Amino acid sequence: MKTPANLLLLALLLALLNACSSIPHTVAEEEMSSDWNGKAFEDLLVIGAYTDKSFRVSAETQFVEELKSRGLKATASYKLIPDTTALDSNDEIRTKLATMPHDAILIIATLDEGYDYDVGDYYATRGMVYLLGGKPGAATDMGAFIAWAGSGGYSLYIGLWDAQKYEPVWQASTSSETTGSESQDTKALADFVVNTLRGKGLL
Repeated sequence: MKTPANLLLLALLLALLNACSSIPHTVAEEEMSSDWNGKAFEDLLVIGAYTDKSFRVSAETQFVEELKSRGLKATASYKLIPDTTALDSNDEIRTKLATMPHDAILIIATLDEGYDYDVGDYYATRGMVYLLGGKPGAATDMGAFIAWAGSGGYSLYIGLWDAQKYEPVWQASTSSETTGSESQDTKALADFVVNTLRGKGLL
């Protein structure tokens, strides 16, 4: 007996929800400085290393609020350093930071945006797309849904830098999965960063 298309869609949605319930962020690679003096940092300047100004403002603002809700002192950098691309040298960066009260800089950047729907995905998902009553291909509604349902993987750079020395204390790349919600992604990232850095005695 042929399974109704709406039941197949429900099964796909449940599979997606189960995938999203897993841990959103894990450390792929990390490096800890041997020069760290063991003292926890107390005042973070958050820099979202993104050239799109509106995205940077939104990302920094949301992330700082999440950090504050977890008992940390944190400040978004976009007002203090409006254009990170205009800082041409370490000396210029040190001069800028010397005027600020923060003892650490938390830098977040996207290393790999993740999923691209290609010819392999076309062949891998076309059967399911047809069963759900759509046409395969990322440009179609159903094809785009399948592409999104099978996506979500991306990688971030997260670095905690000593603001006085402008040297990295801890750096990591992540293996990350989106929840499908920007606010939930931000909360998950804040949990990951705070728990990881507190676990190492850095916060």
